[in-house]
Amino acid sequence: MTVRETAQEIDVVAADWAARLDRGDLSPEEDQALEAWLSDDPRRIGAFARARAVSLSSERARALGAQFCPDDFLTSQ
Repeated sequence: MTVRETAQEIDVVAADWAARLDRGDLSPEEDQALEAWLSDDPRRIGAFARARAVSLSSERARALGAQFCPDDFLTSQ
């Protein structure tokens, strides 16, 4: 009997893959390992997509700079 991964375990591995991609292109071996990991459980695709979305969103936030203050853009009603 195989033990099913928890959603948290999948999220941790997905975040690791997203971080690897943030550092640059994957080697052919890494790319193959990612594809194998993704294909083994359909939940992994969603977890990986969420991890990539968080990563891309944080890159956009970083581009705003350290002095960015979101409160400056709130409108009073």
